[in-house]
Amino acid sequence: MSVDNLVKHAMRAFERAAERSCCVQPGVPILFFGDLDAYRNSPLRVLTVGLNPSLHEFPDHEPFFRFPLAAGPCGRDPSRYLEALSAYFSTHPYSGWFSSFERLLNGMDASYDGDRTSTALHTDICSPVATDPTWSRLGKADREALEHDGHSLWRMLLEELQPQIVALSIARKYLERITFEGMTEWEVIHCARRKADGGLRRRPYNVEVRWYNVAGERSLFAFGTAAQKPFGSLSDRDKQRAGSAILEAWRDGR
Repeated sequence: MSVDNLVKHAMRAFERAAERSCCVQPGVPILFFGDLDAYRNSPLRVLTVGLNPSLHEFPDHEPFFRFPLAAGPCGRDPSRYLEALSAYFSTHPYSGWFSSFERLLNGMDASYDGDRTSTALHTDICSPVATDPTWSRLGKADREALEHDGHSLWRMLLEELQPQIVALSIARKYLERITFEGMTEWEVIHCARRKADGGLRRRPYNVEVRWYNVAGERSLFAFGTAAQKPFGSLSDRDKQRAGSAILEAWRDGR
């Protein structure tokens, strides 16, 4: 499916979600975050994955502060909408959250903002719709309604983007939402025994990988549980080490 058709699916999902009080409005669905052309032209195509966009993407004082090109009726034009998404990390990104993923990406010589060899995109597995309250505090009916559109849209998006590495930092239960054919079992490739403050962990923090078949291509999925932020209980140094381990696993298994 083309990206333009995916945009139409995302817009319809947002229209249905807008009937629910949890949907952040005014706003738009966020199909992905980042520079699409730079991602496609990168030597390594990397996607990161969360659950759904934060309500902070559309701040009360200026809802389209982070997506100025998406404001107004013109923002629904597919070309302008995609331009707005692609400009996100060069506009006013929610850096307090994305910087946590950025350290992991740096270990793969990738980044969101184009200052490394490869440019990554961010996606959300449950829904492209920002909500208030956050996903974990939504009622069951709201979650199920948003996921009805969001899961299939995320799968179609990955089939179109053909990522080589997919880094997920979510609760383990959401791994069940991955409906691609698994080609291997999950395997630990990085183990952090110390916390970000240097103290010993009660339990080691493991980063695991598994190969999946995404539209006929091998794609390495890397998983680490989330805290308040992606891979949030790892130190910046360990995030970079984990990123390097993921890259090595991809090189060894491709």
